[in-house]
Amino acid sequence: MKRIFQEIRIFVVVCTFSFFLLFATYSNHFYNSFHFDDSHVIENNLYIRDLRNIPLFFVDGRTFSSLPRNATYRPLLSVTFALDYWLSGTLEPRQFHVTQFILLALLGIGLVCLFWRLIDLAVVHWWNRYVALYTAVLFCVHTANTETINYISSRSDLLSTLGVIGAFLLYLFLPHWRRFHLYLLPMVLGVLVKTPAVIFAPLLLAFGLLFEQHLSCADLCSTQAWPKVRAAVRHALPAGVVALLLFWFVEAMNPPSVNYGGGARLQYLWTQSFVWLHYVRLFFLPLGLTADTDWTLVPHWYDTRVLAGLLLLTLLARCVWVCARTPAMRPVAYGIVWFGLTLLPASSLFPLAEVANEHRIFLPYIGLSLAVVWWLALRLQQWLATQSRRRPVALPMACAVALLVLGGHAVGTYQRHTVWRSEETLWRDVVEKSPANGRAWMNYGLTQMAQGKYAEAKRLFEQAAVYTPNYPYLETNLGIVTDQLGESVRAEQHFLRALQLQPDFVEGHHFYARWLVDQGRAPEAIPHLQHAIALSPGLPASRTLLMHLYFAQGADAALSTLVRETQAILPTDPIALAYAKGMLPPHLRVPDPQTYYQHGVMLTQRGQHLDAALVYRRALQFTPESADIYNNRGWSLARLGFYQASIAMFEQALRLRPGFALAEHNLAWVKTQQTSEP
Repeated sequence: MKRIFQEIRIFVVVCTFSFFLLFATYSNHFYNSFHFDDSHVIENNLYIRDLRNIPLFFVDGRTFSSLPRNATYRPLLSVTFALDYWLSGTLEPRQFHVTQFILLALLGIGLVCLFWRLIDLAVVHWWNRYVALYTAVLFCVHTANTETINYISSRSDLLSTLGVIGAFLLYLFLPHWRRFHLYLLPMVLGVLVKTPAVIFAPLLLAFGLLFEQHLSCADLCSTQAWPKVRAAVRHALPAGVVALLLFWFVEAMNPPSVNYGGGARLQYLWTQSFVWLHYVRLFFLPLGLTADTDWTLVPHWYDTRVLAGLLLLTLLARCVWVCARTPAMRPVAYGIVWFGLTLLPASSLFPLAEVANEHRIFLPYIGLSLAVVWWLALRLQQWLATQSRRRPVALPMACAVALLVLGGHAVGTYQRHTVWRSEETLWRDVVEKSPANGRAWMNYGLTQMAQGKYAEAKRLFEQAAVYTPNYPYLETNLGIVTDQLGESVRAEQHFLRALQLQPDFVEGHHFYARWLVDQGRAPEAIPHLQHAIALSPGLPASRTLLMHLYFAQGADAALSTLVRETQAILPTDPIALAYAKGMLPPHLRVPDPQTYYQHGVMLTQRGQHLDAALVYRRALQFTPESADIYNNRGWSLARLGFYQASIAMFEQALRLRPGFALAEHNLAWVKTQQTSEP
């Protein structure tokens, strides 16, 4: 008994050390910024900012993203984002990263239990718990998994993987639940995050064949094994039926606008054979990691890359065939089967926009980690059995090498976090490693544009156009930067081409509308903003700008409707809340109501005509008989392009002060502008 307690204490100490290693590895990632889809799934998604929208996540897939083409049915993922926002109260990424780390730690604990049980089913040995722990820690700190943890939207991979592992743990450790199939609950939850969690069903079938029915691959070809095969199929059948129903349900709940962006199915399939080789290489040598590859589809099936990939698939199939023969090697066979089955959804017949992505290997690497580590452990065990005299030295040396590998991955992961620190560091790394990636050049250009380096941003955008000449996002960004460089005519051409390439491009409508407002063509902007909101109800920027325009021109009925719709999504939205109370947005308020006029004059002098129009309207609520305020409001409305509304303001100024020369001059000017409109 004393020995048992001592072994437990040692294992607890090793587990504690493993946790601190994991924490140290990820200690510099908590303040990394949002990236990729985080912009439309989290930052620009009104729905996640109020917990009262949680029921809506389960009935409307459009709530997942502010971009219609990216809105898929992932309700539980949106729930976790809403909880993170609620906990932090802001869109600062720290809380989101804390949740990522907690989920990773929970997954690590689940993997220790799963690996331990699987290898115990193969060979009972005193070091199985340590092999299981090592395998789980290796997976958690593996440098190739950095993307999944840093990229908040990839929480879908984390949670769906937890669903698969949770289902296995309930199946293995609570066998009395099998009668009621309660072990399927984690899989159901996982599918409500991301559909690849349905892969639990074939994984369970493979487990039943290898570990419960003790069948090799050769046995499967024998008619004598059919009763055992039928038993395995019967046990896995409920999981398969539920998985198919869940997959059908989620696909039915996806909005019609969703677009996975894939290309030719057959060409994608043979390209994936080389991608599999790439993923295996990254497991053993995670160098050249990039957040966004510049890979394209391989044009011909006889390409050497395809043939190399097919050779790998043949070797993997051979390994499964050989390793399934003996019970001790079946975890290796199962690990390879796990790797293959979990890669199939993204790397087979279902073409996706990107040929390869590092977050796709998160779930598959669980199987590959098991296969590689257990194979090495068996080889070491067999070698030690024949080298009894060298055992006192060999075992510590093996442990040292294992720790060196673990430490190498930990250091690599820690360093990789610095690449994900900001949008600028990430996309600079991508353009260096994926120089033919147009999206990478564009995103790197966005980081320069955010710093006011417009000429450099334009150069980077033009470089992006070499690789993606028909990219609506790029055209919109070219419109923005070209306008900043003083080429307004050319800017509008880019905005219009973006909408020509993709008429339902939400951000294209929004940024073109914003540009129209800046050009004094606000009436033309309003239909674009209305269309953007119709396409994407959760996009806050378009709602905010449209509310400003309605308030500025005095369209109170339209403003009231828009405010109610916005508050239905987010009752605490500060802009909608302000307008609902008849107040200005917080950034335009002044302590003394009598100074609104002076504040408006300052905004007019700065050329901020929309803000000035808002302030002047508020000023009139305190000084309704001021001809100067009516005149200035009329001027701001005229500069926005609301000529009819501005005429009413100038006429009111003249009624209050007949002979007001400035108002007369402004009125005459506006009428000339009105008659010169096309």
